[in-house]
Amino acid sequence: MTDVDDSQQAMLAAPPSPLPAPPATELHAGDPVRLTERFESLPSGAEGRVVGFYRLDPPQALVAFEHGPLTVLESALELIG
Repeated sequence: MTDVDDSQQAMLAAPPSPLPAPPATELHAGDPVRLTERFESLPSGAEGRVVGFYRLDPPQALVAFEHGPLTVLESALELIG
């Protein structure tokens, strides 16, 4: 039997940290986007233009909609082709 000191056991027991999933689509300032789900008073499908970003967890984008700018989760936006 091989002796293993405590530091090696701790390293073997700790699972690797999962990597954050990359965004499905990389958005850029000026991109036209559509909401994929209802957000505040806006219905799913509302369209706007990306103004800027907040690199928070989770990432958010400032989007200019017809009724004014709103901060929206990037995961709730899709790029309009």
